[in-house]
Amino acid sequence: MNELVRDELIRIVRENSEDVLLDPVRTKAFLNDFCGNKYRREINSITLALKEGAATELLNSRRNRTERFAIARLSKNLEESFGFPRQQTIWTVESIAIALGIIESEGRHSSVETASSTQTNPVVDERKEAQIDESSYTRSDNTAKAKPDREIRTPNGDELVYVEGGSFTMGDIWRGGSDEKPVHKVTFTYNFYIGKYEATFNEYDAFCEATGRSKPKDEGWGRGTRPVIHVSWFDAMEYCNWLSEKEGLPIAYHRDRILYGLNLLDENGRKTGDISRVKGYRLPTEAEWEYAARGGNKSSGFEYSGSDNVNYVAWYDSNSGLKTQEVGNKAPNELGVYDMSGNVWEWCCDRYGPYASSPQTNQYNNNGSGRVYRGGSWRFNAAVARVAHRFSVCSPAGTYDDLGFRIARTAP
Repeated sequence: MNELVRDELIRIVRENSEDVLLDPVRTKAFLNDFCGNKYRREINSITLALKEGAATELLNSRRNRTERFAIARLSKNLEESFGFPRQQTIWTVESIAIALGIIESEGRHSSVETASSTQTNPVVDERKEAQIDESSYTRSDNTAKAKPDREIRTPNGDELVYVEGGSFTMGDIWRGGSDEKPVHKVTFTYNFYIGKYEATFNEYDAFCEATGRSKPKDEGWGRGTRPVIHVSWFDAMEYCNWLSEKEGLPIAYHRDRILYGLNLLDENGRKTGDISRVKGYRLPTEAEWEYAARGGNKSSGFEYSGSDNVNYVAWYDSNSGLKTQEVGNKAPNELGVYDMSGNVWEWCCDRYGPYASSPQTNQYNNNGSGRVYRGGSWRFNAAVARVAHRFSVCSPAGTYDDLGFRIARTAP
C-alpha cells in the first residue's frame, strides 16, 4: 500500500479538521485531487471504510480507550464484508487512525497483533469478544473447504468480485415501467464473479492489439480507464472468449456469430441453456446483473447501486459533463462493485423478453429479438440509473457512445 495516500490523508485532516473524514465523498474528492487515479485502490479502500463508519467508531474508541480493538474489529469487518486482502484492511484502518491521531505514524502497532495481546484495562477486558480469532483466517484441519477468492484478476488485468448466490426480488412495482413487472423471486443455486469495473479502453485495446482488430473510437474524451464504448454485443462476446482462451478456460460462446445468441457452451463445448454450466468468461445474465447491482446478499435495498442518493454512485446527465468518466470514481455498492448505475449502459447475456410471474431459478432468457442492456448512462436522467430499470436494442451488432459492458464468470 502506498504511503503517499496516507500522508495526504493526514494533511487533509490537519487542514480541514477531523470532521472531513465523516464525509467520505468529500474525502475521496480531496484524495483524488492530490493523488490521482494511480492510487485508486488505496483511495477506494479508505472511502469504503469511511462509508462504513470507521471514523465515527475510531473517534468513539478514543473516548472509551478501546482504540486497538476498534482498529482490529474494523479491519476484520472490511475483510469479511468486502473481500479485501488482510494487509489492505489493516493498512486502511490504521491510515484513518493515524490521520485522527489515535495511533502514532511511527512505531505503530499492528492492529491484529495488539488486539490479541494481554490487556489490563478493565474496559478492554469487557470487550474480549472483539478480539480477532486467528482461526477465522486459517484452519489446520485438512477437511476444511477452501474459501473462494473474494476477487480475481484475468491475465489481461480485468478485476472481478465474488457474488454469493441467494434469492432476491427482481423488478420494481413502484417506479418501474411495465417491463419491470411482474415483480418475481429469482434464486441462484450457484455463485459467480462479476466485473468490479466496467471494461475499460485499456483492457479492450489490449484485446484489439493482440487480435489485430480495429480499436473503437472514444469520441475524443480519452481512453485509459474510461469505459470502452462503441462495442457491439458481438464484440463483447469475442472479448470474453479471448479472455477464456488466455486463461485456459472453455469458451462460453460459439465462434460463429450466427450461433452466438442461440446457445451458450458448457465446459465440454456443448450447447447449454444452464448458465451454471458455462465456465468461461461471459456477460452477466440480466438476473445476475440486477442481483449484483442491488448488492447481492449484502443488499441494503438501495434504489441505485450502492445508495439512494444517485450523486454518490452514478454519472448521469446532470453531473457527467455529458461524456464518460473514468471507472471507479464514484462510491461502490455493498459488494465493492462500481458504476452499475450510470456512466455507460452495459450489455447483458440475455435476449429481451417479458418477465415471468412465477419464481425463477437461475433465470436466463434466450428468447426474443433484442438484447438487454442495463444501468443507465452519462446521457440519461437518474430514473434510468435505478437498479431495476431495463432497456433493449434490437441489433446485437449495434454500437453506441454510451454503451459498454462488464464481464462475468460462474464460480468454480
